[in-house]
Amino acid sequence: MLYLYAYTNHKENLDSLRRVKALYEAFKKKGIEAEILLNEYRAQLLARDWGLPLATTIETIKDIDAVATVDDIVIIDSLEALEGKVLEYGRYFKKLIYINPTCEKRVIDEAENIQLGVDGYIYSIVNQNNLEEKTLFIYGDSDYDKTILKNLDIFKNKNIDLYWGNYFFVKYEDEFTQVFNEIIEPEEYYSLLSSYRNIFTSSIHIAIEANANGLNTSFLELKTMSECEKSILKELKIPIVKNIIINNYNKNKSSAIINNIVERIVNISKNYM
Repeated sequence: MLYLYAYTNHKENLDSLRRVKALYEAFKKKGIEAEILLNEYRAQLLARDWGLPLATTIETIKDIDAVATVDDIVIIDSLEALEGKVLEYGRYFKKLIYINPTCEKRVIDEAENIQLGVDGYIYSIVNQNNLEEKTLFIYGDSDYDKTILKNLDIFKNKNIDLYWGNYFFVKYEDEFTQVFNEIIEPEEYYSLLSSYRNIFTSSIHIAIEANANGLNTSFLELKTMSECEKSILKELKIPIVKNIIINNYNKNKSSAIINNIVERIVNISKNYM
């Protein structure tokens, strides 16, 4: 059996789930069924809206071996601490692939260790329909510090829509309706990649995914960024901006080729089936 584990957090994002979706669909195209493991119920509900099958919910990365066995292939996308028995997973499972989503060096012995940014990226390519000359802002999936609210002036009179993160606060949208044209629900995420021509985002992964799908993408810097994050965007020629200037947007379109390593991971897994 093949298991795909994605770690999510209501204070962070759903990027691991997006990458697991890309992997799940790539395996499915090869006729390989996978079971998805998630650590959080709200992510499981959204995953179904994104077209994924019902997932199995576990508590943490340390509970994967309560479901998967020594005969199974396991792919982990998580920024949880690598400690205790997790460090033995590479020897325990038939094959372990660990996807490190951070800029830090994190490895599990005897696993296939992949570091995003260094080895490539994992993202979905959607079927493009007729892209509309519309602009969308995607802060991310969570805004625990209410950063958007603190920066509302940036968006006034810009004629743009807002992506409503899965973990945004209830009643958080009251003031947003006075500034943004439309509030877009999180289950629409993948249809957005095939309908909006212009994307502003404050999420590294979403910037990568939007850019890879040929959208005019800019990263709106609303909080302090690490040098590693800046270097990723610079390498991919995704502009970092501090304001929204839609008239100049098309001049910022990236021409970088983003290395998608989905097929590489599928091929590694197939060697152990």
